[in-house]
Amino acid sequence: MDNFEFDTEYLVRLRDRDPGTLAHFCEFFHLPIRNHIRHKFPYDSGDDLVQDVFVAALKRIDAGEPQDPTKLPGYVFGISNRLILQGYRAIRKDEPVDVDPSLLPDVKDRADVQVIKALDQLMVRRLVLKLSSRDRDVINRLFFLQQDRATAARELGVSQVNLRLLLCRALKRFRCEWNNIQ
Repeated sequence: MDNFEFDTEYLVRLRDRDPGTLAHFCEFFHLPIRNHIRHKFPYDSGDDLVQDVFVAALKRIDAGEPQDPTKLPGYVFGISNRLILQGYRAIRKDEPVDVDPSLLPDVKDRADVQVIKALDQLMVRRLVLKLSSRDRDVINRLFFLQQDRATAARELGVSQVNLRLLLCRALKRFRCEWNNIQ
């Protein structure tokens, strides 16, 4: 995350639902929170939980928290951790929400984000094609086809321990290729 100084005026603008401040808030926290959540939950539920984190954070900000505005990033990550621990029960469907989630800008619709994402996907696919067939097969099964490790190990004819070793080696080779083009 870039170095941004959060101050009391920033929190006041968030409470007043200033569109520019809301957009900055969402852009600043979207990717770090989503990536943090995706380590704990299935890949496709990350964006839904990010929205829940934003709604919960804005509700707490409206209530006058945090006391020290410079600690807003840690505060938002704390809310994210709490939602993760609650197991995606943060906002029940029958509970009324005072924060209108439609006020939050939709980050995934930004053109520059879509272009960067498409270019990264293209580069990843090209780099995977440069790997050996065994490395490519392991990465393809676990990441693109999203097979669980037990199924992938059984289909590859290896134990799960050996699959982990194959995956570590394949990812190391992939990172090496990725660093070469960066």
